[in-house]
Amino acid sequence: MASSAGLEYTVSMKRAQKHYFDIGLKAVFEEPKSGQIRFEMPVWIPGHYVIDDFPKNVIQFEVKEPHSGRPIPVYKESKNVWVALSSSKLDSIQVDYSVYSLNYSNSASYIDVLHAIINGPSLFVYPVGMEKCPIELRLVPHGEWKKVTTALDMVSEFVYRAEGIDELMDSPIEVGNQKEHEFVVRNTKHIVSTFGSCPIDEDEFVRDIKKIVETESEIFQGLPYRRYVFIVNFTDEASGGLEHMNSTVCFVPRLRLLPRQEYNNTMGLFSHEFFHTWNVKRIRPKEISKYDYSKENYTKSLWIAEGITSYYDDLVLRRAGIFTTAEYLDAFSFNVNLMKSYPGSRVQSAEEASFDTWIKYYKPDSNMPNVTMSYYIQGAVVGWMLDMQVRKNTRSRRSLDDVMRALYRETYLKDGRGYSEEDFERLAIRIGGKGVKEVFDSRVRGKEEVDFDRYFGYAGLKVEAKQDKGVGAGFIGLRLTYDGPKSIVGTVLTGYPAESMGLTTGDEIIGIDGLRLGGERLSFYVFNKKPGSEISILIARNGELIEVEGQVGKRPPLEYKIIPLPNATEEQKHLYKGWLNDDWVPTIVYTEYRKSPDRKPILDFV
Repeated sequence: MASSAGLEYTVSMKRAQKHYFDIGLKAVFEEPKSGQIRFEMPVWIPGHYVIDDFPKNVIQFEVKEPHSGRPIPVYKESKNVWVALSSSKLDSIQVDYSVYSLNYSNSASYIDVLHAIINGPSLFVYPVGMEKCPIELRLVPHGEWKKVTTALDMVSEFVYRAEGIDELMDSPIEVGNQKEHEFVVRNTKHIVSTFGSCPIDEDEFVRDIKKIVETESEIFQGLPYRRYVFIVNFTDEASGGLEHMNSTVCFVPRLRLLPRQEYNNTMGLFSHEFFHTWNVKRIRPKEISKYDYSKENYTKSLWIAEGITSYYDDLVLRRAGIFTTAEYLDAFSFNVNLMKSYPGSRVQSAEEASFDTWIKYYKPDSNMPNVTMSYYIQGAVVGWMLDMQVRKNTRSRRSLDDVMRALYRETYLKDGRGYSEEDFERLAIRIGGKGVKEVFDSRVRGKEEVDFDRYFGYAGLKVEAKQDKGVGAGFIGLRLTYDGPKSIVGTVLTGYPAESMGLTTGDEIIGIDGLRLGGERLSFYVFNKKPGSEISILIARNGELIEVEGQVGKRPPLEYKIIPLPNATEEQKHLYKGWLNDDWVPTIVYTEYRKSPDRKPILDFV
């Protein structure tokens, strides 16, 4: 690197068997420095809105003069800031430290003898004030590792460059012997890197990702990058994805790709993360238009950044031909189920859920279903309401696509600025008409119950409670968790018999009505009790046996399906076709299939 100011990182993976990255940083200053030199490490990673406290994994942080190797005194100013004290003027400084990395997730760094994943915020310390300096990154792989997958530009083998700290932090890296697949969309190269075994046709998998890229590029009428990288790990249990400017990291439990319906559903992870290429990485709320890596970055607009992305993830699968219409509507009914069944949907608005994500969404407790509703779910529903209302008001000439394109052009493309909540609302009303404001009043700022039949009605549809044997059967309103053979109360739903009986989180249910019952047998017994009948439950609380009594309630509808109206009008059918790219039909046939054991149940209340 030239003598001008810059940063040189070396990341050694030689101690992979011990799960350590060994990091060397040489900072070259524009002008000689002395006195205090501060180094900072992020405490969170953009896209994962929770304080992760990455510095907790840093060990043996040492600072010295590069030329002489003389140690320089250093102390910690705070949990993520180190201060070096130099009595002489230095033109550069050397920092060496190690990071223990055994958190196998899309938001952290991980290393073992098979491969390594580098997420910048969890690994890199940087000198305060040098955030915009050019960076050279040198990787020293473990053993016989030959491949590096990243969106960073390569200088030479195992050497990469970044324009500054933001690009380094936003460019995940996989190092190992992973497979790489390539495809081209709009004359732009895309790489799909896969690690881990999976019982699927990987060529077909890559073709489906290509369909997603093609479909989303149509929405925004172009691609905003020179190259894009999908880093995919097929896993045993780890799941989820995280968006980056020109790449994404996605963890997929391999059994979530069987059977075909489950595979289709799981492809929503890729359409979601790729949609973020525009929505949040470029179309960005003003509060996070520039990241502060040292603390929470609050915004009320995550329902737009994440929630509207959640609306589009499944819709894109339908447009791309991956989902059938029935599969799309079945997937959307998940949002309906949660909004109707969780009391928290009437307690917290979309903007409140966005603002509180730092203390709630990623730190759930047993009472969460009663007091909050995810901005992912709320935002997906609000995005759908906006899309339906815009289509209705404009006779299907405009849609939410037009709103998102205009937001992209009038903020990021125009001058790179972030948008405000008011910007988005004004734009939606300008394109969709004044009636759109009602959506913001009722569900963005408000907590009104969503009138699903009204908005589905625009497309000749309605919602109907699933008429299975559970509806109308016994119900007490609690969710069980299991500790070996023990049945433990996890959540008590507000407004149901379990609450009035005095049951609480942590109670162990020993038996019911004099019978020792637990697990599925307990659920089956309650299920078949007649609503209004008396029930006696023996519990253990803090080691003491307690008997509580009450009446069984009537099981509420917890799941819904979307069905056609009996006599849809031509206008409704026209809107339906524009929305779902399919002809309206009087009957929708849903396919029942056995879901993957890696899909966690959401509405398993007794």
